[in-house]
Amino acid sequence: MRPWAVIALKEIREQLRSRKTLFTIIITPALIWLAVGFMHAILFGAMVPGGPMTQPMDMHLTVEDKGELGQLARHVIYAVAANMNVVVHEVPAPEGEELVREGDTVLYVRVPANFTEALVQQGVGTVEVWVDPTSVRARAVAAAIEGALRSTFEQRLRTLQVRERLIRHVPFALLMLSFMLVMSAMYGPMPVITTSFAGEREKKTLEVLLVTPVKRTSILLGKLLAAGFAAVIYLASNAVGLAAYNAIVAWALAGAGVGEVGGGAPALRPEQALVVISAAALTVLLSSSLGVVISCFARSVKDAETYYSTIFIVPIMMLAGTFAMRFEELPLVMRLVLLAVPFTHAMLMINNVVIYGRPWHTALLNALYMLAWAVGALLVGAKLFEREEIVETRKVRGARRRLSLGLGSSGGNARAS
Repeated sequence: MRPWAVIALKEIREQLRSRKTLFTIIITPALIWLAVGFMHAILFGAMVPGGPMTQPMDMHLTVEDKGELGQLARHVIYAVAANMNVVVHEVPAPEGEELVREGDTVLYVRVPANFTEALVQQGVGTVEVWVDPTSVRARAVAAAIEGALRSTFEQRLRTLQVRERLIRHVPFALLMLSFMLVMSAMYGPMPVITTSFAGEREKKTLEVLLVTPVKRTSILLGKLLAAGFAAVIYLASNAVGLAAYNAIVAWALAGAGVGEVGGGAPALRPEQALVVISAAALTVLLSSSLGVVISCFARSVKDAETYYSTIFIVPIMMLAGTFAMRFEELPLVMRLVLLAVPFTHAMLMINNVVIYGRPWHTALLNALYMLAWAVGALLVGAKLFEREEIVETRKVRGARRRLSLGLGSSGGNARAS
C-alpha cells in the first residue's frame, strides 16, 4: 500500500474511534439545514393566511382622499394586505403621525387629500409610506404595496410617487450588533474551557491533579477563575472597542446635527453601552458555565471543541435567522422557544435598549434569567466534576464490564461442570 494511503487510513481509523465526534460531524449539517428551513418557514409562512405558521401583521392606513382614484388606492392596499396576511387599521392622520412618533406601528400608509386631483390635473400623485427598518416583514409589505400601486396607476397612464420615510433610523450595523456580540461571546471562552478541562484529561495530568490533597471544588474554582481571567480580558477589549467606536462615530458626524440612535446616529449613550457590556458579560459567563459541563463528558480537546460547537450551533442558527426580525412578529410558539434559550435574552437586552429605546431596567428580567442558567450550569458542572469516574474512559469501563461478565460466565461453567 502506498504511503499516502497508509497515512490516510491511519487518520480515518483515529477519527472513527470517537463515535461521539463522528456523530456530531454527521448531525451538525442536518441541524443547520433544519434551522435555516425553519427560519424561512417562519418568515414566509407567516404571510400565508390560514397556513400552519400564519402570524397576522398590523399596519395603519389613512385615506384622506374621497375621490375615485383615492378609493382605488385604498382598494389596492387592502388587496395586497389580504394576500400577505396583514390586518389594516384605518386611523385619522393625527393618530397615524402619533403612532409613527411613538414607534407603535411598523407600517403606516397615507393617501393625501389631493391625491385624485393631482393625478387628474398633473398626472402625478404621491403616497406617503412610513416603515420600520427593523421589521423585515413590514419592509416586504411596503415594497409590495408600492409595486401594486405603481402598476395600477401606470395602466391608467398616471405616475405614482411614493415618499418613503423611516419610523426609526437604525443603521444596519446596529441591527447586527447584538447577534455579532452574542456569537463572539459564546465562542470566546471555548479555547480556554476546552484546554483547561479536556486538555488535562487528554494529557493524563488530570489524574495526577485529582490525587493531590486538594478538594475537587477548589480545583474547579481555580480553573473557573482562570477562565474568568480570559473573560475579563475579552470584556475589557469590548469596552475599549466600544469607546473607540463611539469616538469614531462622533468624529465622523461632528456638526451633522444628529446625536442619539433614535435621531439617526449609531453612537451609544452611556446607559446603552452599559447594557451592551452587561449582555456580553452574562453571555461569557453562561457559555463558560455550559463549557464546564461539556468538558466533563469529553475525552480530548478535539472532542470538547466538537461537542461545544455542535451544542451551540443550534441557538446560533436560531438567533441568526431572527436577529433582523422584530421579536413580536414571530409566531407565539417560536417566541416561546427562543425565550427558553438563554442566549436570546442577551440579544433582547441589547435590542430593546439600543434599537427600540426602552428604559434600561426593562433588561433586568433578561439578565436574571441568564444568570440563573449560568449558576445552574456551574452547579451541574461541580456535581459532574466530583464524580469518581470523571478520569475514567468508557473504553476502560467497558473492558472491566466485559471482564467481569467473562469471569462470571466462566465461574458459572465451572460450577455447572
